[in-house]
Amino acid sequence: MSVQTREPIIRTENIKHTYSSGTPFEFAALRGVDFEAYPGEYIGIIGRTGSGKSTFIQHLNGLLKPESGKIFVGGIDIHSSKEEPRRARFRVGLVFQFPEYQLFEETVYKDIAFGPKNMGLNDTEIDERVREAARFVNLGDDILERSPFDLSGGQRRRAAIAGVIAMRPEVLILDEPTAGLDPQGRDELLANIDAYHGERGATVIIVTHSMEEAARRAERICVFSNGKIVMNGTPTEVFREGDALAAMGLGVPKAALIATRLRALGVPLRDDIYTTEDIKDALIAIKNGGDGRAS
Repeated sequence: MSVQTREPIIRTENIKHTYSSGTPFEFAALRGVDFEAYPGEYIGIIGRTGSGKSTFIQHLNGLLKPESGKIFVGGIDIHSSKEEPRRARFRVGLVFQFPEYQLFEETVYKDIAFGPKNMGLNDTEIDERVREAARFVNLGDDILERSPFDLSGGQRRRAAIAGVIAMRPEVLILDEPTAGLDPQGRDELLANIDAYHGERGATVIIVTHSMEEAARRAERICVFSNGKIVMNGTPTEVFREGDALAAMGLGVPKAALIATRLRALGVPLRDDIYTTEDIKDALIAIKNGGDGRAS
């Protein structure tokens, strides 16, 4: 179904946010951001440090309130009453960068159960959600009774993400979820997020500095610069604007640069190659007598 025929799960209207307003340190972090996210979408948000990405996502579940503009979740203005921000936080789950540092309970089970408990659920439903969330992030029952501080760094991060997933948010937002992980840990964590997206049909929004992650997973990419969304489109549409991205201090995926070099050497590759999987598939097609320019 085309997204134009659906109602957005999240919508922002011209939101603005300034830090240290009225002081010599005043900084306009958001300068009028309009944004829509639809049910089931997988969205990547990219931009240089200081471009407004993290400030923006903290507005989406009411952790920050805009100085002007509005945020709607499911068509409801989340600042229309004192109760709405709390309701929004159950619908829109936000995972901060390095969330493992927010673990605090005696056991992994209790940490994952913290959100569902605050939702007022009974013990049976809390247990169901804890075990479901643990399954999504590949944490076995034996780990649930351990202290989170006895786990590896990757396990702690998955436990922290499970604590958000246990609330079954309709929208899952993650700020640099793979920062500091080794390649195996990164791939495993992204696969966990993919599983939640696929099985629950949730909207997923990932802030990332990795062009490869954005190209591989996102259906749509929003590029932030100077407190605004300056590009909004499919990975192909965004990464075609290589010169504009470079002017903002960003780049295209490394696979795209490799593909460009291969084309210069005479290898017939299509123009919309942005992942190593794309290169692999195109080269296999050529080896088998096909055309690497076919999608």
